[in-house]
Amino acid sequence: MAEPLFKWTGGKRRLFQKYNDLNFFPHPDQFDTFVDLFFGAGAVTCWVHNLMPDKKLVINDLNSELMLVYTQMRDNWAEFKDEYLRLANLFLSTPQDERKELYNRHRDIYCFDYRQLSPAKEAAMLLVMMKINFNGIWKVYKKFKGRYSTCPGNVNYKEGVFDIQKVEMFREMLLNATLYNLPFDCVPIPDNSWVYADPPYRQQVNQMYSSEFSDAMQVKLVHHLQNNSKIYALSNKEIGDNFWTNLIEPTHINFLDHKYTCGNAGAINPVTEVLIKNYGEAPPEPVDLLSFL
Repeated sequence: MAEPLFKWTGGKRRLFQKYNDLNFFPHPDQFDTFVDLFFGAGAVTCWVHNLMPDKKLVINDLNSELMLVYTQMRDNWAEFKDEYLRLANLFLSTPQDERKELYNRHRDIYCFDYRQLSPAKEAAMLLVMMKINFNGIWKVYKKFKGRYSTCPGNVNYKEGVFDIQKVEMFREMLLNATLYNLPFDCVPIPDNSWVYADPPYRQQVNQMYSSEFSDAMQVKLVHHLQNNSKIYALSNKEIGDNFWTNLIEPTHINFLDHKYTCGNAGAINPVTEVLIKNYGEAPPEPVDLLSFL
């Protein structure tokens, strides 16, 4: 079975049962292609592929560094695999007290000297670092040329963290996918598609996960889904201002409790997740935020 290859803050890996209980998955006859507009680590696409492996996939993410990993893994497997295994063995064979220094040296190469690397080597280096970074957080800094530059995480990792069989199973999923690195509203949507969007979540004022994904962009995304897909789903967060109930038909909105954690060691923060979908069974009565709470 395919599963995400690295921790990803805000990923859906732990929400499968709650989504399944809300009839997240449409009947296979309802669609031919699953379109994931904000792929990230790909948990939801993995669910769909594992449950319905014959479905075509469209995978998109605006993060070009991340998409390079997926395209090289799919299209340049031999070189990617060799470099991935070489780097994994290097990190595993390095004494624990030297691993952070090794990680930082590779981060410098990745940020400053990446043009000297082949695309497959660049992609493999990023995947190895993301497997052992700090709590699945994607950080970029100006001093690192605006490229991935998250600090190293726990150095007590074992061989299993680099399991090549899991990478191969993930690649098997990618072989059934069309990959894009585009803004969400530029992604070609095939006929008879189920479209899913998991954009940067709404946060409290001045605490946006991404300052480039404002409420106006959230509204634009909703309208894009409504106008371009027969069946769609959208994940986000409720922050108590009824943004979603003012924008979406109430029978399409599901609220669910969840807890955000930052990888394995971060603080646990209870939140109200929002799952919006225009298909499947609707609640017997519209569920507003107050009744949910």
